[in-house]
Amino acid sequence: MVSSAAAAAVSRRLSATIGWCLASPTQVKPQIVRQGRALCLQYIKSQIRRSSMCPKKQIVMKRLQQMVETECGEEAISNTENGVLAALRTLCAALERKRPDAFRHVARQATRAPSTMLRSDTALAELALALARRITRENITWSKIAAVYCVCGALAREAADASEGEPALELVAAPAAAIADLLHEEPGSWIAAHGGWNGLIERLRVSERDQRSEKTLRVMVWFFVMACFVLLLLRWVIQGHPAYYS
Repeated sequence: MVSSAAAAAVSRRLSATIGWCLASPTQVKPQIVRQGRALCLQYIKSQIRRSSMCPKKQIVMKRLQQMVETECGEEAISNTENGVLAALRTLCAALERKRPDAFRHVARQATRAPSTMLRSDTALAELALALARRITRENITWSKIAAVYCVCGALAREAADASEGEPALELVAAPAAAIADLLHEEPGSWIAAHGGWNGLIERLRVSERDQRSEKTLRVMVWFFVMACFVLLLLRWVIQGHPAYYS
């Protein structure tokens, strides 16, 4: 089992970005759980694609895709066609840009024996679940949900990179099992109460609108400052001309 002390090590690195469950089971719609697990497997696949160290990366990606199609066909298609997967990737990328160190070498930050954790699918799933519960312990937001996926994706990628040969599919997919367990708890209920997984898309739209508004405001301020500067410059030129005093 992963100790709370081990999980706390990485939680301190994540707290500045997302803010923090030992959770009790709740009644969650199975669709929320299935779609969330499919989403995690799809996100893990995208993380493996980014890896430059994973041996036999193409084979791992192919086997992950087969797992997604076999076990999560309808949910995976929904995630892709409805834009949920794209929204998750965008939010995760934003978190990684904001705090890159928090989502790098996650196993090393969380435990004194990262190599042991990265060789066992059971230990990896327990570590992912412990960290996910800490992230979503209170004041759940879509950013925190995305952070959980960042952690799961990072752990899966680290496990694949640490493998000497072809990584076992059960090992790489272990964090998705943790996601399924987590979504049977309070985070799953929160997602259901906030529009289901489509709420993630709305969260992204709001964020993009805020960014556009901020950009528009900056442009308006820039034009105002430049207009004031030009007017002051014209006044200085006019006052310096001899005809101004005649």
